[in-house]
Amino acid sequence: MSIPFFTILLPAYNAAKHIGNALNDLMTQSCVDYEIIVVDDGSSDGTGDLVKAIKDPRIRLITLPSNTGLVGALNAGLSEARGSWIARQDADDRCRQDRLEMQRDLILQNPSAVLFYSRATLIDQRGWLRGKMRPPLSDHDLRWDLCFHNSIPHTSAVFPTTLVRDKLKGYAGDNVTADFDLWSRLLRKGSAVGDGNCLVSYRNHSESIMGREHVAAAKRSDAGLATIIRNNLKEWTGASDREADLIVTAWIDPVNARWEEYFLIREKLVSCELNPTSSVVAEEDYTLMHRASCISKECVSAMLRSMKLAVPERYRSLPVLRTLLARTRGGF
Repeated sequence: MSIPFFTILLPAYNAAKHIGNALNDLMTQSCVDYEIIVVDDGSSDGTGDLVKAIKDPRIRLITLPSNTGLVGALNAGLSEARGSWIARQDADDRCRQDRLEMQRDLILQNPSAVLFYSRATLIDQRGWLRGKMRPPLSDHDLRWDLCFHNSIPHTSAVFPTTLVRDKLKGYAGDNVTADFDLWSRLLRKGSAVGDGNCLVSYRNHSESIMGREHVAAAKRSDAGLATIIRNNLKEWTGASDREADLIVTAWIDPVNARWEEYFLIREKLVSCELNPTSSVVAEEDYTLMHRASCISKECVSAMLRSMKLAVPERYRSLPVLRTLLARTRGGF
């Protein structure tokens, strides 16, 4: 049996409403050298029956007897993958018909890279456009971004099967941290390459895997996120323990952020070996502003005041139109 170029790894939990569209997108790809592994993670809505009814030899269904969670489902599918490369897709997301073709071309053009991904459109439960996810596209800019938050759409990611399964031992952590943790470990083995096209559409809604993450799990996730960010900062920017802790607080607990110190430290780290582009730093600031605005008007106002005082040029570099719209909607 020949080895397919891609294994499309698609975990599914109570995904009957959307999985048909996701599989149709995948079965009509312009690149045909792939298999699809659907991991039914203990669904109770007939998800597995819908998959079984699709008569396509490229689809393999793994049925787990009970819900194990995203990490368990991903590792179950990873253990059965025959493809040289894993292409991730979530059961409620969509992708362009040339997604695999575009990413295969990038792989062939960048033989030393171990992580490929793309930008993504954000859609809601109805499939309506809600914005875009804009991860940096170069390796050094991505590493900079991963020192603050996870910007890669998981559903767009492609990585080598053997490296992740056999050497990195698969996914670890929880629903929130698993992909961030994997990207950080992968980038200690090689480089990353992004595609500026929106090859996927990421559906963000209350019934998604991320939407079901509850409060107790969120607390565990915060601790995991803090560890990932702290390690990346120290290794890739040379941040001290104190500097890393100040940055972690700003991103995970904005209410207690020491904003002026944060911006001064961040500005110092900009001159590190990664040397991120100004547009990436501006996007990072916009993302942090949006997070602070979700806490309260007072939190985001404190952030913007300190930013304007400590790094006025960065303040002026915020994406003007999106910042204006965010401030208008948020009333700050």
